[in-house]
Amino acid sequence: MLLISMTIAKAFAPSHITGFFVPVMRERAVESGSLGAGVCLEDGVVAEVALQDETRVTMEGEPFRSAPLVDALLELTSEPLWVDLHLDAPLGAGFGASGASILAALSAANHMLGLSLTCNEIATMAHRAEVVGRTGLGDVAAQVTGGVVLRIKEGIPPHGRVVHIPTKSVPVSWACFGEISTAAVLENVAVRKRILRAGRSCLKKLLDRPTLENFMLESRRFTEEVGLAGESVVDAIETAEASGVVAAQAMLGDTVFAIGENLFSEFENSGTSQINHTGVVLLK
Repeated sequence: MLLISMTIAKAFAPSHITGFFVPVMRERAVESGSLGAGVCLEDGVVAEVALQDETRVTMEGEPFRSAPLVDALLELTSEPLWVDLHLDAPLGAGFGASGASILAALSAANHMLGLSLTCNEIATMAHRAEVVGRTGLGDVAAQVTGGVVLRIKEGIPPHGRVVHIPTKSVPVSWACFGEISTAAVLENVAVRKRILRAGRSCLKKLLDRPTLENFMLESRRFTEEVGLAGESVVDAIETAEASGVVAAQAMLGDTVFAIGENLFSEFENSGTSQINHTGVVLLK
């Protein structure tokens, strides 16, 4: 390995928990995506980028395979880049870590190379890489701005459209019990039908009364109607609700989440993070 430049750029992108969604697939990846709603968290991804002799990705210095991220980097520039990722959220567990990684890495590279691409252009590249790689459909659209986001038209603006539910930076608790393959779920025809039906209904009701409380209620309803939650997630939801807390499954992950602090501390892989309102930002 030959480090060509000691200049390192850093960027942060928040993690994103989807409460419910409606997949929308079109011929062009940039016009595909999902409708739905989710919440961005301060626990996210920091990407460090530097010039190198070949393009490669590491996580905490260790080799890490991410075809969508490499594809996005190659679309951005012909310059060989080294990207090192630092994650505060679990991978493959419904936190949008893939989208956050691509968005943060492209933002840092754009700044370091002086490419002067707009945030929307960077987001479009990240979103396209996610859709083509089948690692996500709506995370990037939310991670650009942060907050509690309703995706009311699929894709990245100007094609897509999002609106926000005003909220303070309150804590969100979660517990993760494993991974779920986004691609495998979306390829199941019966599951897709349940997702489409429930997702459209939940979005309509939340748009009628867009509050954080109703976001959680509709996410809980989506969890029940779609039926993807494993036994551990169901038990955690029931335990939370016995204490008067509305909990739901993070889509698509074997993960439970709820508004409040340290609600799932009895589980080994659990945590609490504040709602993020910055979206993707440069750190250096």
